[in-house]
Amino acid sequence: MEKNTTPRPIPPEGEFLRRLKNVRKQMEKRGFDALIIYSGPGSLRFGQRGHVMYMSNYEPYFGDTTMVLPQDEKYGALLEIDEAAHFASNCTWVEEIELSSNHVDTARKYLQKIGLKKPKIGIVGEYSMSPALYACFQKEEAFAQVEPASDIIENERIVKSDWELQCIREASRIAKKGIETAARFARPGILDLEITAEIERVCRIAGSEFFPHYTMVSSGPDSKYLSWWWKCGQRHLQQGDIFLLDFGTMYAGYCCDISRPFIVGQPNQTQKDAFEVLKQAQEAGRKAAHEGALTSDVDQAVRRVYMQTWPERKSWGGGHGVGLEVHEWPFIGYHNITHDNAYRDTRLRANTVISLEPQIFIPALGDFSVEDEFVVTKTGAERLNDIPQEIIMCR
Repeated sequence: MEKNTTPRPIPPEGEFLRRLKNVRKQMEKRGFDALIIYSGPGSLRFGQRGHVMYMSNYEPYFGDTTMVLPQDEKYGALLEIDEAAHFASNCTWVEEIELSSNHVDTARKYLQKIGLKKPKIGIVGEYSMSPALYACFQKEEAFAQVEPASDIIENERIVKSDWELQCIREASRIAKKGIETAARFARPGILDLEITAEIERVCRIAGSEFFPHYTMVSSGPDSKYLSWWWKCGQRHLQQGDIFLLDFGTMYAGYCCDISRPFIVGQPNQTQKDAFEVLKQAQEAGRKAAHEGALTSDVDQAVRRVYMQTWPERKSWGGGHGVGLEVHEWPFIGYHNITHDNAYRDTRLRANTVISLEPQIFIPALGDFSVEDEFVVTKTGAERLNDIPQEIIMCR
């Protein structure tokens, strides 16, 4: 098998110039003299790894990191790298770099150094900070005011550039190789985890930097619904089994999230009917996901298909944004969670990338899902991969 030797691409300079210009414009409107941008190491919780990486191209690996960004463009920025000093010197445009120690002292000293006295500070990623750290920023006497400001960078990140879309397409191209591998490799007698291992081996060689959530392969009946989330891959495939693959790959830091059902043999009519409903539901969501539509509109379009075609089955039809995180805002189908602003009902914008992942659970047969990424346009949404939308028969 040909090995991948292509180095990870670095975002072009224009990407960061655009991001800096747009973020500083919003800072000026809000009266912020500087942003303290915070990220922790990777997590399924949105925004953990992405904010500092988005603005600097530096990804925290072992510990917390911050970036101090003054509003005035005549100043650069300070990047505080994580405690393990996991750092590639050519990965970032930021010139002033310090090893992480005390986040508050580091920010205060840098802002004083460039002449900002009693600045108004916006905190990006405050939901990822410990309450104690956020309180320390608020108590710092050198700062006139400290306020949450995550929405400034969230609103910038939600709209993908052509370069970002290209990266997500490439991640999807790599994931397609994993799909094809699973179809060739799966056979009666092997363990689910063996399929997982082979998928990840092939995708790594094809260029996947990482797997943004664990690669889920789950076969056989699922009497409790969603128990496949917690299975450890110890089941041996049997002839006639359905198994569900839900996984993602990562290219240049950008993720994809793909799901397909597979069968060892030939699908029966019930299985065919279930997948047809899934395709109809995803297509309804795709058409509803146009610029200006609410995420709740997309969710309702999917649910309407379930109610009209197969109301007696347990089903689910949500989705989520995809980018530097595999699960990021906007979230689709979660708007009833009112205590967390991340899940708010949101109007879609052009060039937002979303996942649509309708699912049906049939206890005696297994779990069915189809998941793909789509880019929002004025008239609907465009799928970002060419992976067949079918129950994939293993050969």
